[in-house]
Amino acid sequence: MPPANKLFKDSITKSNYEVLIAQLCAALDSKKPEVLNRLLLGTAQPDLYANHGSFYAGQHKHCPGFKRSAFWEKALCKCLYYFNSSSCTKCCDACRFAYRFSLEGPYQIADYEVPAYYYGKGIGEIDLIIRRGNISYATEVKPYTSRETLLRMAAEILTYTAGYPSDTYQKALAFFEKDRRTGRLTCQQQEYNAAPPTLLRLFQKAGITVFCLQEAGPASYRICKLSSTEAPAK
Repeated sequence: MPPANKLFKDSITKSNYEVLIAQLCAALDSKKPEVLNRLLLGTAQPDLYANHGSFYAGQHKHCPGFKRSAFWEKALCKCLYYFNSSSCTKCCDACRFAYRFSLEGPYQIADYEVPAYYYGKGIGEIDLIIRRGNISYATEVKPYTSRETLLRMAAEILTYTAGYPSDTYQKALAFFEKDRRTGRLTCQQQEYNAAPPTLLRLFQKAGITVFCLQEAGPASYRICKLSSTEAPAK
């Protein structure tokens, strides 16, 4: 177990990969939220985000644009939302972010940077809410420049969705299939292709759907489902 108040996601290294997968699977198998919280958050009774702020769907209404072109996670998520929705603003023409692209296919970006249910140091936000029909996926996203592991991504989305009622979001990971600069598979796609059975079982136990973003054109991508553990649509 991680020490008190240390987040599980911050303890992940390649050397302890299998041990941490086993710990997560055991916590999930317990079916006890307090056991999973103690592992993920370092406490069985974490503080609530509701004690520190408020958030509602549709709160994001304006994009101020970006002053630099670098490809980083928060800019990617914000741009995916605004550039691919009716909320897109005129500032797109003046924005310096160089990695805008359209999304093709049935999936929509419903929101971004949604607060986690629990509050605390190091607890981040849900990157994107990806929606298809009446299913909303709370999704951890990585740009194609990232070298982050799939276990770290899984631990992040489990941390950020812990506490939410089970019918609020389905958990998901999303990464790019290829690095647009080199045409090579991203670190995440390579890891997924060679994923050990233990990691795939973790995704199954945790109810994590895996998406990848595949190039569909010079400036467009398609969100493609690689694996699914979601509950049937209601």
